[in-house]
Amino acid sequence: MSQLKQLYYTLSSVLPVTQLLKAAGNPVLFPYHHLVSNHNALHIRHLYSYKNEQQFADDLDYMLRYLRPVSANELSAAVKSKQPLPSNAFLMSFDDGLREVYDVIAPVLLKKGIPAVFFINPAFVDNKELFYRCKLSLIIEELSNTDVSIQLLEQCRNLLNLPSHTSLNEVKHAVKQINNLTAHLADELGLLLGISFNDFLETQQPFLTTEQITELGKKGFTIGAHSWNHPYYHLLTDEEKLEQTISSMNYVTTHFKPSVTTFSFPHFDNRLSQTFFDALKERTSIDLLFGIQNQKYELQNKMLHRFNAERPELPFKKQLHGVLLFMILQRFTGMHAVKRKV
Repeated sequence: MSQLKQLYYTLSSVLPVTQLLKAAGNPVLFPYHHLVSNHNALHIRHLYSYKNEQQFADDLDYMLRYLRPVSANELSAAVKSKQPLPSNAFLMSFDDGLREVYDVIAPVLLKKGIPAVFFINPAFVDNKELFYRCKLSLIIEELSNTDVSIQLLEQCRNLLNLPSHTSLNEVKHAVKQINNLTAHLADELGLLLGISFNDFLETQQPFLTTEQITELGKKGFTIGAHSWNHPYYHLLTDEEKLEQTISSMNYVTTHFKPSVTTFSFPHFDNRLSQTFFDALKERTSIDLLFGIQNQKYELQNKMLHRFNAERPELPFKKQLHGVLLFMILQRFTGMHAVKRKV
């Protein structure tokens, strides 16, 4: 986190929560995570940071002091009836369907009586496939821990179409730039480095199984969709975007039969046009959509915007104040509502 952001959160934490809540309009907050773990998850380590179980539990306890947990069903009912959303509330959500949802996250939430939405990618369920970005983390880990020979480094450069003078750190940076259109490079690099992604899937079982997801649904959690295999939507055609959304949603409704249908967009949603949302409405009906534009307002598309709550350097005791102040500033400057391009 930059020093400017650290200063912002430090200063905002001085302001009283109750006054910030009131000034922000007594909102519903939508914090999201991917992972909570006490262990070094090598397939995630080089992608983003995450909180451990104690940090996560402490964050929940702080939220519960000022906010009440609500379910996706409660929010959907309000949106459908065009009633105001619940006041001073929060809905937790978790993306990507990682195994720790079942092992770590759900037990903590159940203990504290907090509902949540778990968004899954059908391609990864039952560990049938390893998300290409997880492969990137494993590749960077291998490059970091192995005495990379000059010859091997040159082979990596050639695969990535990099100049011969590119340093090891620059190669790692280039690995992180691989996207869903160039995901084949992850497999080629893995083969070059002697990494067996299939062995990792079999031994580590990083994603949820059908049985685990079914059990989570029976325990009262909402199961939602998060696209079929987590691509960057801005790299897809409009038809591919629709197919990713609808096929993953159909998979969830068919296999897990949630009482409310929910979908969260992978990566980011700010480049999606209103034309896309209009086409989505014509092709399917989803009760609630979720984006990540930091609590902005977009109910015309039944869209609720979340914020990242998993940075370990930022306890929720600070983040809650910062998020609320940001909402107030957005409203004051007229930037609180999402405006989609056609």
